Amino acid sequence: MTPAVGADHEFHDPAYVADWAERFEPTPDRLALFDLMLSELRTRVPPAGRVVELGIGPGYLAAHLLGALPAVRYQGIDFSRPMLDVAARRLGPHADRVVFMRADLLADPWWRDAAGPADAVVSTWALHDLGAPAHVEHAYAGCAKVLGGRGLLLNGDFIKPDGTIHEYEPGRFTIATHLDLLRRAGFEAAECLRVFEKELEAPTPAQNYALFRAARRAGAAVAGPESDGEEGAS
Repeated sequence: MTPAVGADHEFHDPAYVADWAERFEPTPDRLALFDLMLSELRTRVPPAGRVVELGIGPGYLAAHLLGALPAVRYQGIDFSRPMLDVAARRLGPHADRVVFMRADLLADPWWRDAAGPADAVVSTWALHDLGAPAHVEHAYAGCAKVLGGRGLLLNGDFIKPDGTIHEYEPGRFTIATHLDLLRRAGFEAAECLRVFEKELEAPTPAQNYALFRAARRAGAAVAGPESDGEEGAS
């Protein structure tokens, strides 16, 4: 049997999180993703705009963006208290522009407490952990509620690449699926900007990720989440 590409995480364990965060230090390829996201934010977000990050993790993306965007206000959301603690230490130099919130993206109405209306919502390597297309659509719909006007969504996440022969965990799915979920959740102009570290023959769990960009559909009714705790995690 072909082994699944993926990993289990214990993100509520401080020791596990500390070790994981140290090993996760961004590679040149991942920094290229950060730079592409930064370029998009510079083009689409006001200098003193609001940015919300889903799954801030150890704060590597946030540090990259806050260092380059000196007036942007930032909110980091994560379900792991140890991750938020690690991120807060890393982002100490930017503490006056950053707030943190602990939330379960499936079980909590996090979009109501986020710093909105936001100019952009960003995320990297997080939403696949929600485990199913319906759960990611739920998170995308929350993003649409946080964003104002034609706010920007940037999601860099692991995908199931077209043409693969490998069995992937349920949270990794095709580019076409992501684009369909974005449109259903209230976004327009959804597109995949780039695929990073594409590997079909012998992929590692850290390869095959893409950057998706979409704009909130102005004036359109946003599909769920409709109420507190809707589509809670099982």
